[in-house]
Amino acid sequence: MRIDLDRAVQTAEELLAELRELNGAEPDDAPTRVARRQRGEITRQLLYLAHLGDRARVEIMDAYHDYKNQDVRTGGEPASE
Repeated sequence: MRIDLDRAVQTAEELLAELRELNGAEPDDAPTRVARRQRGEITRQLLYLAHLGDRARVEIMDAYHDYKNQDVRTGGEPASE
């Protein structure tokens, strides 16, 4: 059986690219409309990064469960989880 982690790898690569883009950002602390908009955008980006991390985790777990189901179908003993 081939373990397919292509989707998880793609998601992790997207996450890494977005992390590198946001890393070192210095939001403007001024009470201006532009600064508030910038801080709002950073908040949305951080939430999206957390989402990407969760999505990669779920995709890895999907691959794990596919692997375990295949192992059980082929007569392998289910390992303790």
